[in-house]
Parts: sequence; structure tokens; C-alpha cells
Amino acid sequence: MTTFLDTCIVIALTNDADRLHAWSVEEVIKCKSNGPAVICDIVYCEASIGMATRQEIDDVINEWGIERIHMPDDALFRAGRAFIQYKHINKGPKSGVLPDFLVGATAEVHSAPLMTDDVTRFTTYFPSVGLISPPKVSLPAALGPLSVDST
Repeated sequence: MTTFLDTCIVIALTNDADRLHAWSVEEVIKCKSNGPAVICDIVYCEASIGMATRQEIDDVINEWGIERIHMPDDALFRAGRAFIQYKHINKGPKSGVLPDFLVGATAEVHSAPLMTDDVTRFTTYFPSVGLISPPKVSLPAALGPLSVDST
């Protein structure tokens, strides 16, 4: 089974200090045992921002055995529809959402799961896409109100 990787996963694979690094490494290895791990053009573009050269991003892709696919026209159109829906619902700033819609639509068109840490947006606009995401970390229960010692 093909698994799409979101940009946050590719970045986590390259950085031992990233909070998603260990989980991403484990999950990408697990997914690759069942089929290819792939990225679309926009993930290549976004992940390359943190690289000094094109060779660096190509080396990461090769090192992890990640395949690249080009985004089909159906995915590009579907991403545009999701963006229009988003704009209609959210009247505020629209920065940073179109790349996520391109990734989600590409996974949707290919009927493949998406490995990501951004569950909410993909669940909302691409509900048919299966998501592989890290478990949520539970925060300890509040210990009561803070008291300030005034002495």
C-alpha cells in the first residue's frame, strides 16, 4: 500500500531533535514494509526550504527511499475546491492552507493514507483520506490553582 508523507514527516526524518523524529522513523519504516512511501511536488518544495541545495533534499529522498509523484489535475482541482470551502468558512487570513490542500487532495485522488501531524485540517477537508498520525500526548491533570507566597 502506498503511503503519502506530509512535509512535517519529511522534516522530522532529517532532524534527530524534532519531536516527531523517532515516531516518524518508526512509522516510515513500517509503512515502507507494506509499499512505497511517496511525496508530491508540494512536499518536495516545502521540505526543500530548510535545505541549502537541491542535492540536500534529493539526498534525503534517496536515503529514505521515498518516491516522488507529480500531482494529477484531479488533485489540483480538488485542492482548489477545498480552498474555496475553507475561505467561505474562515473569513480571516488564508496563508499556509493551500499547500495542505494540495497534499490532502493528492492522497485522496490516489486513495492512499497520509502520514501527518496535522490531523484537524485533513480530517475536515479530506475525510476519506486515512491518516497515520502520532498518538496525542496526555497532559497531566491540573493540580489545583496556583498560590503565590506573599512573604
